[in-house]
Amino acid sequence: MYAYRCEQCRTTSPAVVTRHGLNEERAKHRHLFHGGHVPDGEQVMEPDKFNVFDVPREQWIVGTLMIGVIVVGLLARFL
Repeated sequence: MYAYRCEQCRTTSPAVVTRHGLNEERAKHRHLFHGGHVPDGEQVMEPDKFNVFDVPREQWIVGTLMIGVIVVGLLARFL
């Protein structure tokens, strides 16, 4: 989720899903509160990059079990 932060106004936009939505929020804020100008200190808050090591161990276990079941099922069907 992306969010726009204006340090001058000390406000943060509601979170949006896409960069396009973020650009709309930013343009709307600039137009309404800053006359279309770029305020000093504005920020775009982006989601953290996906890191495979952030996946909980339980999900790894369940995923491995599911892959095992699929492989066993395929082997049973074709052998």
